[in-house]
Amino acid sequence: MSDRPETTWRTVQRIVLPDDAVPPGTQDLYVRAEGEVEILGRTSLRLAANARVSFGTYFGGFPRVAWTETAVDRLRLSLRIDGAVRIRVLGTDAGGTVRELADRVASGDWAFDLPLDERSAGWIWFEAEATESAVLHDARWSAPEPTRPDATVSIAITTFNRADDCVSLIARLASDPTVKDRILQVVVADQGTQRIRSHPGFAEAAAPWGDELRVIEQDNLGGSGGFSRGMLEAGRTAASHVLLLDDDVNLEPESIMRMLARVEHAPDEPLIGAHMLRLTEPTRLHSWGERLDRRRFWWEPVHPELAGLDLAVAGPDRLPILSEPCPVDFNGWWMCLIPVSVIQTEGASLPLFIKWDDAEYGLRAAENGHATITLPGAALWHVPWTAKDDGLDWQAYYQLRNRLVAALIHSPHRRGGSLLRDVLALDVNHVLCLQYGSAAVRRLAMRDVLGGPEHLVTGLRSAPGRVRSVLAEEGQTLKNRDGLSVAETVSLPVAPRGAAASAGRLLRVLSHQLRRSPRATEPTPERTLIVLRREHGKWWSLGLVDEAFLQSAAGVSGFLLRRDRRAAARHLLGAGRAVLELWWKWPALARRYRADARSLSSAETWSSVFDDS
Repeated sequence: MSDRPETTWRTVQRIVLPDDAVPPGTQDLYVRAEGEVEILGRTSLRLAANARVSFGTYFGGFPRVAWTETAVDRLRLSLRIDGAVRIRVLGTDAGGTVRELADRVASGDWAFDLPLDERSAGWIWFEAEATESAVLHDARWSAPEPTRPDATVSIAITTFNRADDCVSLIARLASDPTVKDRILQVVVADQGTQRIRSHPGFAEAAAPWGDELRVIEQDNLGGSGGFSRGMLEAGRTAASHVLLLDDDVNLEPESIMRMLARVEHAPDEPLIGAHMLRLTEPTRLHSWGERLDRRRFWWEPVHPELAGLDLAVAGPDRLPILSEPCPVDFNGWWMCLIPVSVIQTEGASLPLFIKWDDAEYGLRAAENGHATITLPGAALWHVPWTAKDDGLDWQAYYQLRNRLVAALIHSPHRRGGSLLRDVLALDVNHVLCLQYGSAAVRRLAMRDVLGGPEHLVTGLRSAPGRVRSVLAEEGQTLKNRDGLSVAETVSLPVAPRGAAASAGRLLRVLSHQLRRSPRATEPTPERTLIVLRREHGKWWSLGLVDEAFLQSAAGVSGFLLRRDRRAAARHLLGAGRAVLELWWKWPALARRYRADARSLSSAETWSSVFDDS
């Protein structure tokens, strides 16, 4: 007899199947089927005779590649089978080569223990083939039980006038009893003018939660204010972690269980992030996680092959890059799991309102030994940020201001590397595109940064109004196209290709920009107003016209842009002066922002802000 104690197993990943709540057309993210296969529920499916299913899919496979730093050295596959099936267990090595790990005939309550080695360093999954009709139930992967207890979570949702979405999310979180049992509370920071308590579906969505659902109505403090509220409220419970969630998402609830399982087996205290899938193209990956180019201090793809990847076509059994480690600097707060202990030592978000709060926090945590891990197979669907106008509306202020603040605190370069050169180039781009409002609010952002870190708290409530006023003064506000006298869209210049063509187009643009400005009048049916889709509104097209209607990302409204030579000169000179002053004062500013960062993100600072709500 062996003296080795019997292993106690803990589930690390359930195999779930799509239900009516996930976006249509996403079955191949869960299971690929050949022959007659019927999904009976979230954890059961029927195979007709000679049918075959593969769980070598995004949600179906086990991503060993994200577990290599744990002590897990074996897995158990278990399921219940009505009838008999042939089961093949397969895996990929670190290079993405598929290898067979087991081939068994299984029936009844069946389990198979799999030692982990280099053949299973990437992903692991199983396939099932039925000779006669059979039903599979409750398939799952388990690992030897860790010494840590079950992780529990407090959910933090920030919402602003998205009552429909937020109510749906609250209901979705309660739809899986196993998931709900691990959630100790749901905190909704309602910062809008249309309160979710007034929504006709709120009572029904809230009923399963009872006192575990807390809706806190407060002033609009942006995402950083809403999430910081949820972070600090989590510390008042027994929850080990807080999960930050956007309000306008379609969630796969099993993701929460997988994220909790990963932290239970972690040797340290990492942040765990989930992937973003495109709500507009629900099988496509929008973000695996985020990296920062430290010299430019700007986001860059984790890997070029992952950008826009169709995961229904390129699953872990088909694309080698999925089996390679893809480390990140931070994960967006559309879905990010943070240990409460980290919040207690490192603080909550900086008071940045929106933009860069998640990036700054990820960098701050990493500098103190808490890396971010993005977990494949944990995901939600969200409208991609490429479908937003954050460079043209009031968000342009926060995009630049908070980028500068984060760089002042975390940049390894004495004067921010090439960041300021990048900032000036983007200001020139806005001016060439006739976007004088964007240039104006960006200059406001630089002036505020130069004023010192104190403005982050004092301007938390006032800055959005100031920014909107500046945009209105510059005439860069959304307009309804129906209210304008717009003729048919005219042909557009094509994008230049190559250095020579780009240089030639730039000379044409500069020549046009130096001409006397046209007299500002409303367009009439006799005058043709160029209408551009958002993706076509670039310097090489807008820089050659005197006026244009640039459609918003949503396409239902847009920005009426007019060339003004004096305004262009004023904004270019202002941007140059501000960038030069930032360059000169950068070392001193960096010392000030770094010295105040801990205080600005502290519970004491946020409590004083909340007390004023």
